[in-house]
Amino acid sequence: QRIEIASNDEVGRLATEFNAMLEALETSRLEQQRLVRDAGHELRTPLTALRTNIELLGRTTSLTDLQRSELISAAEAEVRDLSSLVGEVVDLASDRYTEGPIEDLLLDEIVVASVERAVRRFDVEMQIEADPTPVQGRPAALSRAVDNLLDNAVKWGAEDGSIEVHVSRGRVSVRDHGPGITAADRDKVFDRFYRSATARSLPGSGLGLSIVKQVVDAHGGAVFVEPADGGGAIVGFVLPSPEP
Repeated sequence: QRIEIASNDEVGRLATEFNAMLEALETSRLEQQRLVRDAGHELRTPLTALRTNIELLGRTTSLTDLQRSELISAAEAEVRDLSSLVGEVVDLASDRYTEGPIEDLLLDEIVVASVERAVRRFDVEMQIEADPTPVQGRPAALSRAVDNLLDNAVKWGAEDGSIEVHVSRGRVSVRDHGPGITAADRDKVFDRFYRSATARSLPGSGLGLSIVKQVVDAHGGAVFVEPADGGGAIVGFVLPSPEP
């Protein structure tokens, strides 16, 4: 329960700080409840599909080798999706990427390393322009945020041209040449579990960009999404300049 503040003296300032703490705790509690509710909804789909495939394998004796192989492959895909979803939910719930000491680091070096990993992992073409960009932050968290931006760009634009990455003055932008993001979706792409109508048939949990936002928010920065000239989308974030 909030404390009524009747003065601006030391007691009043203490009461103000106490109220702010209560509001932060209430916000955290509501966020955790929403995450659990949304996660429960998202987990039902792969679990139902997995259960169905396993039941078919166990009860149906007239399956051909091809049908059995297809059911096993589908079950394995559901397990992979489920493992990825559980891991990302745990990341969001535990705030593991928003804890730990702040360090002086070079954001351009983190982005270059992430691009090199993405090129090896996905075998795609990426172009990068990176200026020396000192920031203050958590290396593992920022690395995860950049990895998720690149994963998103590969998912949507890897088959339509090179992915272009720019780093300068605390700003990281990743541009793809895919179908782009509609105006209606731009305000929602960083929401937890949000997937546009065109994304629902694609693999993914809808948590990748929300993890980016969580990391960037914890660093006092801001995320953005913009349409790209000639098609595609530009997604990224901006971090504040380091203190001298």
